[in-house]
Amino acid sequence: MTMTEMSAGSRTTQTPPPPSSAPPEDNELKLPWNYSFIDISRYLKAYMLAEKINASIDDAGFRGVIAQHSCEGYGSYKYFDKKLWLRAKTMRAIELRLNKREPSRVLDLGCGPGYFLYVCKWLGHHVQGLDLPDEDFYRNMMGFFAIPRADFRIEPHIELPKFPEKFDVVSAHQICFNGHKTSQLWGAPEWDFFIDDLRRHHLKPGGVIALEFNPEPAVGYYSHKLRDLFAAHGAEMVRGRVTIPI
Repeated sequence: MTMTEMSAGSRTTQTPPPPSSAPPEDNELKLPWNYSFIDISRYLKAYMLAEKINASIDDAGFRGVIAQHSCEGYGSYKYFDKKLWLRAKTMRAIELRLNKREPSRVLDLGCGPGYFLYVCKWLGHHVQGLDLPDEDFYRNMMGFFAIPRADFRIEPHIELPKFPEKFDVVSAHQICFNGHKTSQLWGAPEWDFFIDDLRRHHLKPGGVIALEFNPEPAVGYYSHKLRDLFAAHGAEMVRGRVTIPI
């Protein structure tokens, strides 16, 4: 299986707000949706660090990219708020101690526009993205950030494409490739296969899998069976965030 034509799951869509070429950046202290006020001290640290990361980005170039996609739907528009997403992803990087690690290799599955990987890159890590092949906004953002990405559609019981080197961290945020909000929602067998594939083919010894789930109707972030599976893999679970050591 090659990486150039491979196609990370369908994404949900919502009614877009009025189109605009200007990102709706604000400076309020807003915690990411998947966190609680218990995390406030970590978020304050992320807030200050994200300001430094934001200053490294060519703002005119960024606005040029989003101007190309200003008439698209919510799937693109929600990512125009650069500062908000940098804060959220910086907080996740701090939670994973990526701000304290020696240079590591990081693979982000369903990488979207690449904010998490850009944060990791700024922190000195070697990064790789993977996402669906038919999302031009994501592709253009990843190109703007100068981050490599592979095109691939993640499916149940199908191994991920092989990369030349293994990774220290494999992450997935706001996961949709698991059949999110559909009747094909992944259960324990699908996740067990997925984790085993990462363990055998993609992660170095001592590596970590960092998952961040969307809540599911009538289920929450994950079922009791999934919680038991993750626990059997030695996972740490905090709300929708699951961290599995290898």
